[in-house]
Amino acid sequence: MYRWFRNTHLVTGLLAVPFLLMYGLSAVQMSHAGWFSLKPTVTETTVTVASSPINDGRALARILMDQNHVRGEIRQVKATGSGFQLRIEHPGTVYRVDYSSKTREAVIRTSVAPFMGMLNRIHHLAGLHNASLILDIWGGWVVAVSLCLFLLGLTGIYMWFRLHKERAIGSILLAVSLAYSLALILLIRTA
Repeated sequence: MYRWFRNTHLVTGLLAVPFLLMYGLSAVQMSHAGWFSLKPTVTETTVTVASSPINDGRALARILMDQNHVRGEIRQVKATGSGFQLRIEHPGTVYRVDYSSKTREAVIRTSVAPFMGMLNRIHHLAGLHNASLILDIWGGWVVAVSLCLFLLGLTGIYMWFRLHKERAIGSILLAVSLAYSLALILLIRTA
């Protein structure tokens, strides 16, 4: 029985570490944005969309997605005097689309954030009902890691009380994880 708890503890810990490091790093980035370069790369493209004017912003977004010009979730659709303005987001990428019904052209302004900006957006993702399968898979992994953390704690408590000889190592690991957590809290709160 102990062997099963030990192996489960090890596997869940190894699975959770990359996610926890990513969330810790992105939390520090959010608190200390000046430490990281977050300036996005911006490009602009003009696309002729259809042979007839489009009267619905969501239909325009679907056409642009089908033509592989944009991808992500529609965050904002706003009617303008000459057409529509859309905002479509994908982690690390924001598309701002200005569509003119008169010319039937869409001007797509694409802002691509650097790696830390993408981590920031991934940090804010939530749920399992996103626009893409990859984002839903990420949401599933977040759920799995959350469950792993509970399992990690339960198996750790069991092993703590079961093995008296290894309490020194457990105390060291507990102190290191506490120091890491407190360092992150200090870095986040001293912004």
